[in-house]
Amino acid sequence: MSDRTAIHRVVEHVEHLQWQRKIISDIINYSPIPQFAIDSNHRIIFWNKACEELTGYPAQTMVGTDKHYLPFYGVKRPLLCDLIVDRDLKGLQKYYASKRLKRVEQSQGGYEAWDFFIDLNGRSRHLYFLAAPICNDKGEIIGAVETFQDVTRERELELSLKEHAETLQAELEKNLTLQRTIEGIIEGSPVPMFVIDREHRILYWNRAMEELTGYSARSMIGTDNHWMPFYPQKRPLIADLVVENDIDGLNRYYVRSPAQKSPLIEGAYEVWDYFENLGGRSRYLHFQAAPIRNDRGDVIAAIETLEDITREEEMAKNLREYAESLQNELSENIRLRTEIEGVYRYLQSILDSSPDILVELNKEGYVTFISRGQAGALGDARLVGKHITDAIPPCKEVLSFRWEEIKKGNYQPYELELTDERGEKRSFLITPRPILQRDRYLLVLRDITEFKELERRYYETEKLAALGQLSAGIAHEIRNPLSSIKMSLQILEKRLKPEGNDLKRFKIAQREVEHLEELVNDVLIFARPMEPKKRSVYVKRIIENALEMAEKIISDKEIIVKTEAPESLPPIFADPHMIEQALLNLIRNAVEAMEKNGKLVIRAGKREEDKGAILIEVIDDGCGMDEEEIPHIFNPFFTLKKQGTGLGMSQVKKIVDLHQGVIEVKSKKGEGTRITLSFPIFMEPESTEELK
Repeated sequence: MSDRTAIHRVVEHVEHLQWQRKIISDIINYSPIPQFAIDSNHRIIFWNKACEELTGYPAQTMVGTDKHYLPFYGVKRPLLCDLIVDRDLKGLQKYYASKRLKRVEQSQGGYEAWDFFIDLNGRSRHLYFLAAPICNDKGEIIGAVETFQDVTRERELELSLKEHAETLQAELEKNLTLQRTIEGIIEGSPVPMFVIDREHRILYWNRAMEELTGYSARSMIGTDNHWMPFYPQKRPLIADLVVENDIDGLNRYYVRSPAQKSPLIEGAYEVWDYFENLGGRSRYLHFQAAPIRNDRGDVIAAIETLEDITREEEMAKNLREYAESLQNELSENIRLRTEIEGVYRYLQSILDSSPDILVELNKEGYVTFISRGQAGALGDARLVGKHITDAIPPCKEVLSFRWEEIKKGNYQPYELELTDERGEKRSFLITPRPILQRDRYLLVLRDITEFKELERRYYETEKLAALGQLSAGIAHEIRNPLSSIKMSLQILEKRLKPEGNDLKRFKIAQREVEHLEELVNDVLIFARPMEPKKRSVYVKRIIENALEMAEKIISDKEIIVKTEAPESLPPIFADPHMIEQALLNLIRNAVEAMEKNGKLVIRAGKREEDKGAILIEVIDDGCGMDEEEIPHIFNPFFTLKKQGTGLGMSQVKKIVDLHQGVIEVKSKKGEGTRITLSFPIFMEPESTEELK
């Protein structure tokens, strides 16, 4: 053999090796599996396009550096491939023991792990790592290859689904070592995969593909029989259609699962299909195929990877069945909850409708429940969570004592005076009781304000009755002597015809006798039983009659009188003479309390909050009263005037009570007084008996 012939064969062999290296490089570079390789010095020697797409870091910035940690952790730390190159078993346990680290059976010295990243190229991802050593002919580790699989979709579909990754080992070298390394990566990958050329002949058929299909690489490489493990008759696979760029064929042959574009690799597509008998059992497979292009961008081959998603589909089916059973249980729970809520609302309405307030305490004395219906009577009703001794601050001392008694087993009822949300004082009878079979207590608060008021009125009536009888007896005894004294003074004045100081003394005596006579008359009127002769009367007319009777005292002081009594006011059912007498007493008191040219206002109208009542207001700008004096003005013989009998306001109160009315007094020292009388509106009786 000549040297020229030998050189020619070497050149052909080199060109063939370069073509194979190009094919293998393109296979790895355009593989849909993200992967990279490092040398023994931990420098990146290969960073494929899928890895660029996954991490956002281009190969030109990564190859030649040791920064392959950067896209994943931000700080420098070893990845699986680094620990495999250094044969650092302790490091593997340190960094990946908690990330489901385990050996890869198909690749000697290979390891796999899982990890989660909050932000990897703009989104959170679950990744499956697989790394394997790259050895030379002597078995020495000269580098490592690491592949990734984004299993986020599988993890989101079912948290219990074990993450499965598609990995591919690869190593790039610029010589024959690179070629053997890349072949070893493809062959040793646990992900079933094959490669076809432009003529649809199989170039690579890895070991995982053999295990999945039961067809050996020796019987498949160089043929176009890659359809045989999957279908009973010849038809294109997704790799064939990608090579031909036959998009219509994708939709025609894959009806069960329409083909979808790969989000990572341009021109790549993915589908899934079901096989009744593949490798001895039924399977669901997920296919991914991507084109392999030359430097001009022409498609020269295609790589197809397969993933067994049978477990995933079975889990999805189980999930659907489980979801259906959950839906049935949920519907039943909703029905039961609706029934329970109905019972709860019914019981709550009973509690809210109760006139009593129910308060539940736990064993420490904290309020855990309060019925809403009457809770406003306690002032600030937001008591839940507070201790009973702190629930009503003004009564803290009493409540503290009572709480100690409750803890001792003393459940004696007690009374408490509280201020409600409107500022009004209310009396409550509080009855504590233990809740049976519960380490809790119940307080029943009953509003007894009206009972206390009735009790007070009863004693007041008894007192006034006794006082009236005594006063009437005394008045009868002194009435006749007073008449005799008055008559004697008049006779002596006519006979003696006194002048000067004597005449002045006669007048003083006569005036005092008249004052005593007026006092006696008031006492007799107050003590005499009164039975009102009620009929339908208009308030406007009553006001006019009372002003006519008080005309002299009003004119003597030149009082300015203003009346407001609309004609449209409905009548009241009352004794007009009694109401006129009560109004006259109020007008007299108002005039006597004012200076000359004072202003008196008498106003009639309806009460805003109670449309069934008529109001009569007597307002003056006189001297007014202290707040301490107001509660006593209805007591007999209590007066603030020098010549007053102290029975005028008692008569007014008695008349108002006889008409089932209400009297209110507001006064301020030096500013004046407002007295309001309230009477029920007259309702037309349905029968004469009702009128009686």
